[in-house]
Amino acid sequence: MSSTVGWTGSASSVGNSSSTAQGSTTTSQTQTLGESDFLNLLTTELQNQDPMQPMDNTQSIAEMAQFSSLEQMSNISTAMNTLNTNMTNFLQQSGLTQGATMIGKSVSGLDKDGVTKITGIVSAVTVSGGNPQLQVLEDNGTTVSMALSQVTSVQDQTSTPTASSS
Repeated sequence: MSSTVGWTGSASSVGNSSSTAQGSTTTSQTQTLGESDFLNLLTTELQNQDPMQPMDNTQSIAEMAQFSSLEQMSNISTAMNTLNTNMTNFLQQSGLTQGATMIGKSVSGLDKDGVTKITGIVSAVTVSGGNPQLQVLEDNGTTVSMALSQVTSVQDQTSTPTASSS
């Protein structure tokens, strides 16, 4: 005889014959089976097992190996989330630094529509939605926001061709 462990996200149940934590496990989208849940299930399983047919040692070792794997996957998931956050912050700061080097420079590029040309002097750099935006002061005095990725050329404001004298 074997037992089945079922998890519906709100309550757990354990059968009453010889035990195994291997069975159907179903999680809802809002709750997951964690360490404490696993230990509670294991404790309940041990309390309700048939004394005439105790849990097999190989099954116990297999369950502990599964638990260890679950814990390591949880640790990897946490580490990956931290890495993702750090990389997002790094990319944002990198774009901000890259944009800051353009302050006072003449830039050309395309507006968000991909058609309208923007030309002017970069007066500031901001971050909107995680993306660096150049604040470009156009010749007509208006300031336009342009994504750093839309810049097609950058020139030093003072670099104009000069006639050579003899």
